[in-house]
Amino acid sequence: MIKSFPHFGIYVADLDRATRFYVEGLGFTAQEGGRTDAPGPLLEMPGATVRTQFVHHPAGLRFELWTVEDRAPAGGPVDPRPADVPGRPHLCFMVDDLDTVAARIAEYGGYRLDESRCDLGYGELMFCADPDGTRIELVRVTSGWTGYADQ
Repeated sequence: MIKSFPHFGIYVADLDRATRFYVEGLGFTAQEGGRTDAPGPLLEMPGATVRTQFVHHPAGLRFELWTVEDRAPAGGPVDPRPADVPGRPHLCFMVDDLDTVAARIAEYGGYRLDESRCDLGYGELMFCADPDGTRIELVRVTSGWTGYADQ
């Protein structure tokens, strides 16, 4: 069975832009990174050169930003698929103020999806997107919901 969950990965069009977004914009710390052709076959792209950058948040989240050199991303930099398409991931962050974090996301090249903002009774929620279209759910718990009690 599964022993641990050390990280997950997000494919990005521009590794430097994505690293700046998560590190400077959202407070993650850059960790190890590199460039190699070793994962090409693993990613079903023999001969590909992959660049990676791990980022870590003090709350414990760690993920890998990765890109393939000399290849244009399929479909362009922002993924317009709606949230109900199978395989469409999103990140969820607990915040004190939706507007402040959403403004920071936009300042660092991401997108606000203001039409998604809602109050579900236990808190305010809103989706944004990073520069590559990965959805970011912002949650400000106001009362009554214990789903994130330890947050």
